[in-house]
Amino acid sequence: MTKLLLPYAINSSGNLVHIDDARKGDIYTCPSCGANLSLRISKIPEGQKYHRINHFAHKGSVDNRCSESFLHKLFKQRVAEYIRTELDRPNKAIWFEWKCDKCNELHKGNLLKKATQVIEELDLQVCRPDIALLDKDGKVVIVIEIVVTHKPSSETLQFYKDNKIACLQIEVSDFSECDRIQEKVLHPNAVSMCPNPICKKCGEVMNSAKLIVVTAPCWKCSNAMKIAMIVSNDGNYIHSPKVFTNDEIRKAQMFGVNIKNRYSQTVRENYWANVCDKCNAFVGDFYMHGYFNLPHDEEVDLSYKCFNCMQMEY
Repeated sequence: MTKLLLPYAINSSGNLVHIDDARKGDIYTCPSCGANLSLRISKIPEGQKYHRINHFAHKGSVDNRCSESFLHKLFKQRVAEYIRTELDRPNKAIWFEWKCDKCNELHKGNLLKKATQVIEELDLQVCRPDIALLDKDGKVVIVIEIVVTHKPSSETLQFYKDNKIACLQIEVSDFSECDRIQEKVLHPNAVSMCPNPICKKCGEVMNSAKLIVVTAPCWKCSNAMKIAMIVSNDGNYIHSPKVFTNDEIRKAQMFGVNIKNRYSQTVRENYWANVCDKCNAFVGDFYMHGYFNLPHDEEVDLSYKCFNCMQMEY
């Protein structure tokens, strides 16, 4: 990590000041360790070569620890202030979004759905989360960890998981991000929980799914034929009628898709497939990804499906 310059200090009056408001002749101390600081004001105009950002500096020190420590503290305080302000509003809500690392879907949630109070550095015996959101019964429902250098330990994350506490991680690398608190909170870098249901059969996270119908020329006779497939909302899983349920086959047939049981020489077995009305040729499993990119004639929400089980059946 490059050296993190310190733009804040405590002046002789005990107030926190930014380097832009600093005055020569005053005495400044580090907000982290209390050591005396000196002003580093660049004589080269901004935008020109060799210009360096104005900052406070420890005398003879090149250590980042004080800067990193205060960045963590300042960002944490501003996040807590932002959340408290929103909690006081009549229709309290902070809608945040994240790309889930468990189901690969984009989720959206209200940070303040159950929260009634915010506590910094709450002692949970096992850990002290940077920010804890508690419900009306005093139970911790969500924690926020500010990551400047170190992410939460595996033991800490396991504690949150065991106690059904959602953990949001927000990565911060520069003091300028302290002026973008709302943006950073609305787009956390990691969220520990996935709102999707768990498959009772295999225990894996399920994905929201759609039945999709497209129109494409038959590979054999060029006749326009309807082709059905089941896909996950993120497009990572695409399956042919081979794994359709009877109800899903009926839904596809209602949209004009000709689904019949056919024998494949490639895999040497019978399975349900998209079949051409004119020449009776059928589309094999291995070509579904190419058809997915065509315009969708129909899209039907299938709620949640376990694509892990579907893959095993496939």
